[in-house]
Amino acid sequence: MVKNFRRILIGLVLASGVWGCAARDDVIVLDNRLYTLQRQIQQVRDDTEGMKKQLASRTEQLEKKIDSAQQPMLENQASSLNELEGIKGRLQTLQGRMESLEFSQKKDTAPRAALETLSKELKELQARVQRLEQPGAPPAKAEKTAEPAKETKEDRTEEKGAEKAKPPSGEELFQQGRTAQKKKNYEEAQKKYNEYLKQAPPGKHREAALIGLAESLGELKEQEEAILAFQKLIKSYPKSPYVPEALLRQASLFLALKDTGSAKLILEKLIKEYPKSDQAQTARKKMKSL
Repeated sequence: MVKNFRRILIGLVLASGVWGCAARDDVIVLDNRLYTLQRQIQQVRDDTEGMKKQLASRTEQLEKKIDSAQQPMLENQASSLNELEGIKGRLQTLQGRMESLEFSQKKDTAPRAALETLSKELKELQARVQRLEQPGAPPAKAEKTAEPAKETKEDRTEEKGAEKAKPPSGEELFQQGRTAQKKKNYEEAQKKYNEYLKQAPPGKHREAALIGLAESLGELKEQEEAILAFQKLIKSYPKSPYVPEALLRQASLFLALKDTGSAKLILEKLIKEYPKSDQAQTARKKMKSL
């Protein structure tokens, strides 16, 4: 219901140029309604950007918490590794002593009690080594490698390079928008056109960017916003060669929205103001079919 109402309002505003007999107060009211509609669309965009920023902030906080939680775990792993290495060293020493005692025992030169004590201590140390090497404990070789540190330095270098990279110029944004539109990547196209229109100076490619933006929005089934984008071109650049095409596209969008009355008014305006244009010929054919 709300969408139908918005479509009617947009059609009435666009048709105000055709209805020469419309009262001045009515025109002012319709202009105000169109302005309100534009404000509502902008508010939705601002809310979306705000939600994106909140999500990014929350993600960053969670990543910091995860890093903080992992730090004690890494410290415990390092401690276990040190303990494991120490035990292995003691094992080697005990094994050497035990072999020496066994050799001496054969010659009856060493007491049996000392050999039994060493054997018991050796078994205990072996059991501790097995516990430390169970799944979940850090493998010694993996912990000793310096690869993670190297990767971190490389990552930091890449991040610094990315920070130093210059943002794209207005010309680059416009060309990126055109390329994306040709590839039918309309989401990317409308994004690049919007960025270009925000930073580019008057003139240059602004007219082409506006019509490219409107066409991309139309392909994305954002008919109301597409109509407003075409209207911005018509109002800002009334002498632009793109105006006849913009009017024809507006009429097609209204037909897609099942608003035949507004479509007829736009087609009549096109035929009246640009009678010799190719778009006017197309408009005459469309009028006959309505």
